[in-house]
Amino acid sequence: MNKIAVVNWISVDGIFSGPNGETDWFTPDDELTKENLQNLSGAATILFGRVTFKMMEAFWPTKDAMDRFPGIAAYMNGAEKHTFSTTVDSSPWQNSCFHKEISRETVTAIKEAAKSDVVILGSGDVSMALHRLGLIDEYSLILDPQLLGAGKPFFRNIDRTALQLLSARVFPSGTVRLNYKVVK
Repeated sequence: MNKIAVVNWISVDGIFSGPNGETDWFTPDDELTKENLQNLSGAATILFGRVTFKMMEAFWPTKDAMDRFPGIAAYMNGAEKHTFSTTVDSSPWQNSCFHKEISRETVTAIKEAAKSDVVILGSGDVSMALHRLGLIDEYSLILDPQLLGAGKPFFRNIDRTALQLLSARVFPSGTVRLNYKVVK
């Protein structure tokens, strides 16, 4: 059966989004970019919240994105995208679907219909809602070697959860990818 994996970039102090939602603090790393693309190829479906969807929609279909990051742009534009939002219900971005609420039934139906694994990119509120529903199977945390001191913490309002380390890799930039399985 397909799994649902969260992929999120976080600072050492657990922040995934700056005080105003900015992500311009990510440390660039070519090896990490290549590995991200390889890993994403195993998931044909992406789940988003409204804020992350709008940010991605504004960048990935552009010529700039296709010129600078052709492999990731092709993936992002071709993937099936499901967005949970009470205010946005359509988009010209290809393969976009919208849902008014996060429910076990809706997410299970998406997971069962998916051609392969499902991934959540960013979308902290969606990630935490699915975590509370017991629907997250894995976390891939990209730990950036920075202390931001302010911003939106990723893990919040959840119960204690055991994780099993599947793999860890240090990249030349000092960024570390930690892959965990949620122990259920």
